[in-house]
Amino acid sequence: MFPLPTAWKILCTLGPGWVLTRLRVEAELRLGTVERRVPVSNWDVSCDNKHKHAGEQLKDRLAQSKFFFSPQQPPKPFCAAQVCREADRVLAGEWTYFFHSRFQIRFPPDWHFNALDRTHADNREHWRKVASRIEASNSGNCSDIKFIWEPSRFSVAYLLVRAYATGADDRYAEAFWTLVEDWAENNPPNRGPNWASGQEAALRVMAWCFGLYGFLNARCSTPERVFRLVRMIEVHGERIAGFIEYALSQRNNHGISEATGLFTIGVLFPHLRRAAEWTRMGQWLIARQLREQVYEDGSYIQHSFNYERVVVDLLVWILKLGEICETPFASECYEALDRAVKFMVRFCDLRTGHMPNYGANDGSLVLPLSNCDYRDFRPALDAAHYFLFGKPLLETKGPWSESSAWLLGRRLSDRATEDCSTPSLRYTRTSQPAVSFGSAPELPASGYLKLFGNESEAMLRAARYKDRPSHADQLHLDLWWRGQNVACDAGSYLYNGEPPWTNALAGTSVHNTVSIGGRDQMTRAGRFLWLDWAQANSQSYALRSDVQVIEARHNGYARFGATHRRAVLCLENEDVWIVVDDITGSYSGEVRLHWLFPDVPFRFNCEQLHLQLIRPVGDFHCGILAPERSLANLARAGEIIAGAEQDAASETAIRGWRSQYYGSKEPALSLAINLTTQLPLRFVTWFAPAHVIFKEVPSERSGRLKFVCSNREFTLVLHEFSAPRIFAMDEYG
Repeated sequence: MFPLPTAWKILCTLGPGWVLTRLRVEAELRLGTVERRVPVSNWDVSCDNKHKHAGEQLKDRLAQSKFFFSPQQPPKPFCAAQVCREADRVLAGEWTYFFHSRFQIRFPPDWHFNALDRTHADNREHWRKVASRIEASNSGNCSDIKFIWEPSRFSVAYLLVRAYATGADDRYAEAFWTLVEDWAENNPPNRGPNWASGQEAALRVMAWCFGLYGFLNARCSTPERVFRLVRMIEVHGERIAGFIEYALSQRNNHGISEATGLFTIGVLFPHLRRAAEWTRMGQWLIARQLREQVYEDGSYIQHSFNYERVVVDLLVWILKLGEICETPFASECYEALDRAVKFMVRFCDLRTGHMPNYGANDGSLVLPLSNCDYRDFRPALDAAHYFLFGKPLLETKGPWSESSAWLLGRRLSDRATEDCSTPSLRYTRTSQPAVSFGSAPELPASGYLKLFGNESEAMLRAARYKDRPSHADQLHLDLWWRGQNVACDAGSYLYNGEPPWTNALAGTSVHNTVSIGGRDQMTRAGRFLWLDWAQANSQSYALRSDVQVIEARHNGYARFGATHRRAVLCLENEDVWIVVDDITGSYSGEVRLHWLFPDVPFRFNCEQLHLQLIRPVGDFHCGILAPERSLANLARAGEIIAGAEQDAASETAIRGWRSQYYGSKEPALSLAINLTTQLPLRFVTWFAPAHVIFKEVPSERSGRLKFVCSNREFTLVLHEFSAPRIFAMDEYG
């Protein structure tokens, strides 16, 4: 229970409608309503002669129905040898968690084993009770339920189907059916933790359907097995529909996932008793949620690039499935996908497929249909682009193209031509060419501000929140140079873990921004709940054609008598970036500027506040101009490696880490500048390649910043704190 002042803030921030909905959902859980609606039972999948005949009829019906691909002629995956190697590892008991970390958990696995802490979950009671105990333990020590759920998502089904498509090796088909049957034996309906999440049930259904069609022609895919699996899918539909209110109350990708699961079951298995109901419900819920979750500029309600990829994948799946099964969605659903794709492409480095590791990232990849790394967004964006516009996102084909082959029938064997056929839809596709999305420097509607250099680009976050923030990270800056993320986001790591790792990387202190008094910009009321939302505004201007500036400020520290204003200048042709942080107001106390860099060879001069990153693509420099009383330190992997200790031990422990994959963290370089003072104060940070030389620095409040690059001299004027604009250009060579 929340203290009364916090409860009042929640009511004021999220509104009475949201609070009442969550109270009703919680009451249904506590009063046993859910247990009566979706009770513990046993599988009704006996296959006597009557059911055997029904299984034969069902298999014949499925063979004649339509799916994303033909079971007789599935696509051939890129790099077949690699696909088979990965599938063989699964058969040997080596499973990949969150598409990165490997664990030996046997085959079939113990479906209730937590590979993170080597514990086992109780599966003897209704999932409500089991999930409640695990949730309660998360506040104390370390059992992250996602490590139990991960194998039960059945992402391996996509891998096994792809391996089977390389040469129809029945080992992979038999492995799929063995896993399905073992899962059923150890997870009776609504018993144990693997039934606790309707979203997990929906994603499992999608994987099972993919496997069902992928192995439909295999010798081991008997009518009895097909009948049992479809019955299991039907029970999953009953679980999802029985408590979908919880997912809808969260107003995020959970509701879209569960609606996708219901629609998928309804249209693929129309003979089921509730198929028509689930089809209508799924279709209606998808349209309703997209109206509020995909903003007008294409950004997503959860303020997370990875969660937006989840929704893009779900929409490609469900919209295409609606077309295949002649149950199309309204045009507004296509338009929402259109906006989301255009928004995401704008922030994606198409050379690598990488995007800023911005916002919450739980390791979800809904449709793992390529050999690309988890961080590579090209498979999802290429498939969505191909679906919407009838043309690929990238000119060349590669591993990222395989997703569109499985889902959209794109031809991969013919390298000279592209299948650009467009089926008839209730949506007018645009003729917009690939990779031409947006040239404006910013997207102020959602606060994703973007500037481009010659070989560099930056994203500054300055949001005006109308929905729950994910991280307390206003004015965080992500900087990329030559495809390398040189100033980066720490990610998420774990939602639940031993202290201090309980969604610790959501706080202000690990982001590339300023914190005051050791406080977050917002008030933390739980692992995922922030109150007192910091709101930002922004402006952009040009000092000349190749010198662009964005400025933003936020009010997150107004309750302490302080305001943070940040200006980011880009000298485009030279890839020089100047960041000015002004902190003004009546506050007196600690102020801290933080930057996070990847773990690469470096040279650091603590006195001069200069960091040189040594990269194969070239050296990149960061220098900080700070008041004389400032103290600096550099941390790596939770330890101070240069400078004096400034933070509490718990704060130091989470510094110098970066998580690009859920449940896995890697060392990073965390540079912090601390100062205890009376406001106002100014920090100036510059980023530049090795050929740039800074000759003159400004004073604490104003002055000139002079530097030389490419044998040309540039002089920037930094105005006083109260000036409408921070930057001006005095002269240049």
